Order: sequence, then C-alpha cells, then structure tokens
Amino acid sequence: MTFGEKLLQLRRDGKLSQEDLAEKLGVSRQAVSRWENEGVLPDCGNLLEISRLFGVSTDYLLHDGYQSDRDLPAVRSAETQLEEKQERQGVLLFLAGLHAVFLLLAVGVWAAWQAPFPLTLCAAASLGDILFAEAWLRSGQAPAEELPGLRRRYYRLGVWFFAWFPVVWLSSGLLRLWPWPVSTLTICAITAAVWLAACGLTWQLTKKPAGTAKKPE
Repeated sequence: MTFGEKLLQLRRDGKLSQEDLAEKLGVSRQAVSRWENEGVLPDCGNLLEISRLFGVSTDYLLHDGYQSDRDLPAVRSAETQLEEKQERQGVLLFLAGLHAVFLLLAVGVWAAWQAPFPLTLCAAASLGDILFAEAWLRSGQAPAEELPGLRRRYYRLGVWFFAWFPVVWLSSGLLRLWPWPVSTLTICAITAAVWLAACGLTWQLTKKPAGTAKKPE
C-alpha cells in the first residue's frame, strides 16, 4: 500500500472526512486530497502529526511494503520473543502439573492396594520430572537472564501441587497421637493452614534476591 492508500484507509477507519482531517492538521482540504490521490508526501511536521493522530508509526506510513505496524522488523522480533517466552512458560507449567498427576496416581494406588512399590514408582517418576525440567532449563532453550525466573516458577508450582498430600498424611498421623478426639473438619483446617504456610515459605525462599535488577520473569 502506498502512503496515500494508507492515509485514505486510516481516515475512513477514523470516520473523518478530508475536511475533518485537514482541520485537525491545520492544512487545506486540497493538501489532504493531494496526499491521498496524487502520491504527494506531507512535510515532516504533518507526517509526525498524522502518525500521532492515528496511532501508527512513521515507518509504516512511509514504507509501501508494510501493511501494518506489525510488519515492522522490531515489532515482529518482539512478538516472536514473546511467543517463545510463553511457550517456555507453558512447558514448565506442564512439567509442574505432572507432579500433581504422579502424586494423584500414588494416592490412588496406595488407597487401593496399600502397596509400597507403585508408590515408589510414582515418586521416582516425579523425581524424573524434576531432573528433566532441570536438564531442559540447562539445555539453552531459554536465555540465561530468563532462567532464574523460570526456575522459580517451576519449583513454586511443583511444591504447591506436590505439598498437599504429604501435609495431609503428616497432619493425620500427628493428630492420631493427640489424646482427645479430633473432628474431620479440624483435621482439614489444620492441613489447609500447614499447606498454605508451606506455599508461603516456598514463595519467600524463591523470591528474587533483594537488589537484583528488576526484569520481567
């Protein structure tokens, strides 16, 4: 698209007549008509004002090959980097979610058969998930400056997913030693409190060190 075609489209999208646009720019209607129809380019001042008025870049306006600001190399590069970052975060979210899957399988097996071997197998699978995540993080799939943030997210989610059932077992076991009867509601409340405390402790331990330059995680 030429500059004139782009200006015409922007003006129509903004529901402006040539007179309206001319008034906003402080030029004559004939000047706007020449820009749109005769391939005449405005001076630098008017070009910048058109860019500001319609919220587009001057690069987009001046380069016939650009169909939108998204075609600018810098914008394409930023969008590609954002997509790659979201993909990396999705991979680690999936890996962290596997902790919950393995633990649920372990709980189901234990409830059904009270057998230690399948429980050990599920624990080994969860450990393998951690090792795989660490190997993936060290493989160069993510920029070095992004690794600390990704690792923090992974271990936070891993603990949050994984901690509930060990906390349940520990709370139930300790409360059995209590000499007085304890209601199921009390056990659940204590378990939830301990789990939330574990999650909060994990958050504190994995916070970005104080004084570190603030970067998007």
